[in-house]
Amino acid sequence: MIPLLLALLLAPVARAEPTPSPDAAEAPAPRPTRVVAGLTLRVDDQDAAAAAAVKAAEARGGWFSSFGSQAVTLRVPVAQADALVTELRGLGDLLERSYQSDDLTAQVVDLESRLQARRKMLDKYLEVLGAASPKAIVQVEREVTQLVAEIEGLEGQLRFLRDRAAFAEVAVSFRYRERQAPVRDGSSSFAWLNTLNVADLLADLEHGRRAGRSHAVAVAPEGFAAYDRPARFQAVSPDDVAFRVRSEEHEPQADLPFWTEALRNRMVAAGYHLDGEQAVQSADGTPGVVLQLGAANGEQDQAYLVGLFVTDRRLVLVEATGEAERLQARREAILAAIGALRLE
Repeated sequence: MIPLLLALLLAPVARAEPTPSPDAAEAPAPRPTRVVAGLTLRVDDQDAAAAAAVKAAEARGGWFSSFGSQAVTLRVPVAQADALVTELRGLGDLLERSYQSDDLTAQVVDLESRLQARRKMLDKYLEVLGAASPKAIVQVEREVTQLVAEIEGLEGQLRFLRDRAAFAEVAVSFRYRERQAPVRDGSSSFAWLNTLNVADLLADLEHGRRAGRSHAVAVAPEGFAAYDRPARFQAVSPDDVAFRVRSEEHEPQADLPFWTEALRNRMVAAGYHLDGEQAVQSADGTPGVVLQLGAANGEQDQAYLVGLFVTDRRLVLVEATGEAERLQARREAILAAIGALRLE
């Protein structure tokens, strides 16, 4: 009789494998692949970003395997990995990104082959055990016990690899976004560039300071009220998004691409981050450009649109600023007003 301990050892390996359906046998199995992705994001609130990352993973059938305010590790079905990474990138400014895909087919095939060989060997030992002499039973039992341990170890490794192939790992680390406001002036050799900043724009509108003539026929963006200023055009919305048009002497002379690059470089050097750039055209056909910028304004995220048109005599500047979400809601109305400008 086989001892009770030996019977217990054999129980896990004596279970029959499920028989695949004919359809499953015909369909080619996908190659087991391990996907590992990494993101480093700059965010305002690390705790909130970490919680949002976990929520995004759970919505895709995943979970977190480690959690902290500065980093989280997420597991999601491999098919959901790309979508999760795309959503996580929206939680902050992307600083670093990594993505690795490893084919595990060779490792899985090797483990399955070794496992099959040991199971066959176990079957042979069990056949021998039934006819073994009392003296040989102890040695056979020892070999069977060792084989069972090896089989369990191989099965564990196989389960581990299949788990890695079924669920991608996405590691996300968070860094605080600096809340330092941009500098008020600048170091550009072109004086008019150094006048472009949110602080002075808001102060000029609040205190009615003279900001120069507009030298353009302008209309207020939809939902804005225009100031009664005959020399220059200024307007404001009920939710405090400001809009104005002013001009500077075109000296020295240069074309739009030159001034666009100078404008972009100066604003980034001053501490603004560039969120977008697009070509525009005034109502009379003059080409221009609009830069969408962002900056910290205390605890508030401030958006700043700067439009530029170049004529023979003047540089016409269009500025709009407000809390980021409020300005974004009015962005299309502002762009429509920029497109309606008629340059003098």
